[in-house]
Amino acid sequence: MENIFEYSDLVYLAIPLPADIAALHHQGRFEEEIARIDHRLALTPDEPMKKRLELEKFIAEGLMDDYTTDEQTLVRKIRERFPSFTSEHLYQIMDMGHADYIIRPDGYYFQDAARSNIFNCCSTFLHRLEQADYRPSGNENADLHENIAIMRKNGYRAIRYTVRESLWLEDRNVREGKWFRAWLPYPCVTPEISDIKLLKASHMTQVTEHPIRTAYTQFLYRAGEKYEIEVAFTNRAEYRDIDEGWVTDAHPYMPQYLEEQYPHIVFTPYLRMLEKEITGGKGSPLTRARRIYEYITHNVKYSYMREYRYIDNIPMFAALNHRGDCGVQALLFITLCRISGIPARWQSGNYITPGHIGSHDWAQFYVAPYGWLQCDPSFGGGAYRIGDDLVHDFYFCHADPFRYICCTEFQMQLNPAKKFMRLDPYDNQSGEAEYDDMVLQPDDVCTWKEVVSAEEK
Repeated sequence: MENIFEYSDLVYLAIPLPADIAALHHQGRFEEEIARIDHRLALTPDEPMKKRLELEKFIAEGLMDDYTTDEQTLVRKIRERFPSFTSEHLYQIMDMGHADYIIRPDGYYFQDAARSNIFNCCSTFLHRLEQADYRPSGNENADLHENIAIMRKNGYRAIRYTVRESLWLEDRNVREGKWFRAWLPYPCVTPEISDIKLLKASHMTQVTEHPIRTAYTQFLYRAGEKYEIEVAFTNRAEYRDIDEGWVTDAHPYMPQYLEEQYPHIVFTPYLRMLEKEITGGKGSPLTRARRIYEYITHNVKYSYMREYRYIDNIPMFAALNHRGDCGVQALLFITLCRISGIPARWQSGNYITPGHIGSHDWAQFYVAPYGWLQCDPSFGGGAYRIGDDLVHDFYFCHADPFRYICCTEFQMQLNPAKKFMRLDPYDNQSGEAEYDDMVLQPDDVCTWKEVVSAEEK
């Protein structure tokens, strides 16, 4: 998609595809699908269908580029570390929902990162292939248990972080002296995040006041140049005892958190039926939200995912396939809550501890008289699968202080606006970049983030 991208065009993903193109897509015959799209575009379709076909061509090209590892290659790579691994074991992992894949005429295809993703998601399963009596250490959630104890005792926990972030281009993309634009994530001011300070910046930086908050710069690019910032902030996570007896159906007027938001937060017939089956339309907002949380944590398995820009309806993907990463699960929770009449919204950024920082998404939902409560289905689901009721219960209504919050809304244009298709059109956890006159793709842009310090407050 080399042309200037109109951000509002994303809504056209909600339009169904013509039958012939949909059939080719679902069969993984992407080359034929792209040729068919080009044929239809040459026939000058109506404007909504033209927009939908252009987006579909972008998705088909992306899936071809992203899913290049066939089944035999993936099995061979995993056997380098786990010699007993076979295709049958790979099928088991796929059935468990812990691997994302596409189907092409000659078989299953996976992302290049599938090997490391399976190692992360299925460590116990893999180790038991080599050692039948293998048992995990039993303290996987020790840090989370310690955090819950601290928060319950004090009513809160606060941590002061300093984070360094950087963004640069692969050498092949260097265009000496061309105007270059970059956006790095920056902490949002929320009830949890305070005392934000920009400590260092490699280039003149504009910090935007925006639900997807960024540190923005533009400069004439030079080989080897990096855009880098260092930022400090405090996260104070509160602990509250939530009493069902105090809960009411009241909430402020905030239709934006109860409505559909095309193309993803859509009240499809299937999701409406699913919500009715889960909640029965009965109980308080807290009870209904808890039932939705339990449905997702019990049924949707964690799997690393394709780029969100290659999915035409994220909550439906989770509901139909019973797999998805943290953001996929959060969006299913938000959509089902809104269908149930419970205000719900997005929150995201990074999960951050003294030795680790990585992208993470979760949700919030509104329950009177307590206001906005946190919900992290992916953390809750992980706890459920190892029988950790304490952690599973905690992540319904609460969050830890290990959060670098830089996005408080889903699917918003950046400020200043990006000209071309975003690396992630819905979020910004690692960074965005473009030349003033040229689009950049995910493998063109390098990003890095690290924790400089983390201190209890």
